Amino acid sequence: MMVSKNLIICVLSIIYVSFIFRFLLCFLKLKQGLLQKAAAIAGVWIVGCTVVFPEDPFNVFGMLVLFAMVLLICFEGSVVRRLSVVLLLYPIIVSVNFVTLDATGIVFYRLTPQTPFWDAALNAFSMLLRDLIWMGIYFAFRKKAAHSIKMMTDRMWLLMDIVCAAAFAGSITLISTISHKDAWLTYPSCLACVVTSLGCIWLAAYIGETIRRDMEMENMKVRQAYYEELEKNQLAVRKLRHDMNNHLGVIGSFLEEKEYDKALAYFKELNITAAARNRKFCENSLVNAVINAKYNLALEKNIDCFVNIELDNLLAMDDVSLCTIFANLLDNAIEAAQKVPDREARRISLKARYTGESLCIEVENSRTGELAESKAGLLTTKPDKENHGYGLRSVRDVVESYGGHMDITPAADAFRVTIWIGSLV
Repeated sequence: MMVSKNLIICVLSIIYVSFIFRFLLCFLKLKQGLLQKAAAIAGVWIVGCTVVFPEDPFNVFGMLVLFAMVLLICFEGSVVRRLSVVLLLYPIIVSVNFVTLDATGIVFYRLTPQTPFWDAALNAFSMLLRDLIWMGIYFAFRKKAAHSIKMMTDRMWLLMDIVCAAAFAGSITLISTISHKDAWLTYPSCLACVVTSLGCIWLAAYIGETIRRDMEMENMKVRQAYYEELEKNQLAVRKLRHDMNNHLGVIGSFLEEKEYDKALAYFKELNITAAARNRKFCENSLVNAVINAKYNLALEKNIDCFVNIELDNLLAMDDVSLCTIFANLLDNAIEAAQKVPDREARRISLKARYTGESLCIEVENSRTGELAESKAGLLTTKPDKENHGYGLRSVRDVVESYGGHMDITPAADAFRVTIWIGSLV
C-alpha cells in the first residue's frame, strides 16, 4: 500500500517538474551536451520540489541561487535574459509550492485524522494541484512566452525584472516573517506574485507582437522600395531601347566624321546610364535593391557615395532586419548630407563586412548644424517631431535583438554610426 502511494506521488512529481521544464524551454534553448541536459533536469527537479516554510527564508534563497546557476550554465542566451527568466518563473514556483503545501497542511492538522493514509493522500492532492496549475500556465502562456523571447531586448527584460523582483521581494519578506499559524494570510500576496509574473509574460508577448507588426511594416516598406526600384530599372531599359536608334544615329554620325573620341565618350555615357540603376553591391537581391534605391537618391541630391559591402552567405540574420538597418541609416545619412551647403562636401560612406561569425556596419556622412540631444538620445531636427525620429531607434532595437552594439559618433562636420553584432552563427 505504501509503495503504491509513493509511486503515485512520484508520478505526479514527474508530471509537475516536466511542465515546469517544458515551460522553461519556451523561453530558453538548452545547451547541447548530455552533461548539460542532465544537470538542467536535475536542477529543475530540485528547484521545482522546493519546500517553503514560514519563518525560513534560507531554503528559498538557496534554491533561487541554484535555479540561477542552472539557467546560466545549462541554457543559452544573454545573461540578462536568463536571469530574467529566473525572476519570472521562480516566484511562481515558490508561491504555488507554499500555498499548496501549507493549505493541505492546515487540512491535515485541523480537519482530518492525523494518520499515514491522510498524510499521503493530502501530499498527493497537493502535487495534483501543482500539476493542474502548471498545466494551465503552460497551455495558456506557452505561445506568448515563445513569441516574447524572440522580440524582447535585454533593456526590455530589465524593465520586467524590476516589476517581478518587487512583487517577489514583498511576498518572500511576508512569508519569512509570518508565524506558522498565520501563514494563510500570505496567500493573497502569493497569488499577487503569480499574477504579476504571468502578467509580465503577457506584457512581454504584447510588446513582442507590437515589435513584430512594426517589423512587418518595415518589411512592406522594404519590399515596396524593391519593387519601385525594379520598376524604375524597367522604365530606364525601355526608354533606352526606345532611344537606341537615335543614340546609334549619333554614334554613327561621329564615326562618319571620324570623330572617334566623341563616339567613344558618347558610348561610355550610354553605358553608364544603362548600368547606373542596376549596380550590384552584394549577393542579397533585397538588400541590393534597397541600397540601389538609396544610392540613386543620394546621387539625385548631389551627394558623393562610397559603398564597400561584403555580405555573402549571411544566413543567420533575416533580410528584413538587415534592410531595416541599411534603409534607416542611409535615410538619415542622406537627410543630413543634403543640408550641407557646399555640394562638393556632401558625402556618404557605407562599409559592411561579415566575417562568418560577426557583422560590422559603418555609415558616415557629412553634416552641418547642431545636433539636438536628450537623455534618451539624439532628437530629430524635423519640424514634425511626433512622427519622426524613430530611424536610429528602430536600428538600435534590431541590433540589440541580436545581442549587438551600436555606437554613435557625432563630430563637427560628420556623423558616424558603427554597428557590431557578434556570434552570428
